[in-house]
Amino acid sequence: MKKINEIDLYYWDLIEKLLREQRHDFLNEIQIIFGYIKLNKIDKAVEYINKVSYSAKVCSKLSNLNCIDLYLILNEKLRKCKELGINVNFEVYSVGERKDFLGKNILKSLNYFEKAIDIVLDFVYNNSNFEEYIFYIEETPECFALKVDLSYFNDISCLEKKLNLSCGEFYLCKDYLIYEIEFN
Repeated sequence: MKKINEIDLYYWDLIEKLLREQRHDFLNEIQIIFGYIKLNKIDKAVEYINKVSYSAKVCSKLSNLNCIDLYLILNEKLRKCKELGINVNFEVYSVGERKDFLGKNILKSLNYFEKAIDIVLDFVYNNSNFEEYIFYIEETPECFALKVDLSYFNDISCLEKKLNLSCGEFYLCKDYLIYEIEFN
């Protein structure tokens, strides 16, 4: 029989916490929809259902990631954006399987990747000129990559300077900023 180690328990605790949050959020959303229907505000109910459906689709895309740590980081960023009223969408490209991350030291890469996302999101928070921001996330057995449309940013040189402080490579390709970090 396989022993359960501390890391397994850590992830089970995280999964349990996520499921509780999702259940709580879902019940709140049902109450809001029910309230609109009860007040005979059907248009508002439909509008809210569309909003909740869109949000669920974005979360579903993130769940396609094979690295659970990356999923947890991006899920938290998405939650923060929702709280700030910023509409963020993720397009996820995942190559490989969960087993590809076994035995790899990805913690440092994840920390730098999160810092890069925070830098980009900080610019988005301060320049909320768009209805929706799309972040392209690529996950491979060798690296994580972030691709963002340059039109989201007013001051690209300042963004470049901030991203140069972090580990990994970034480059400008056509109309996109691409940040990539390989695993050590």
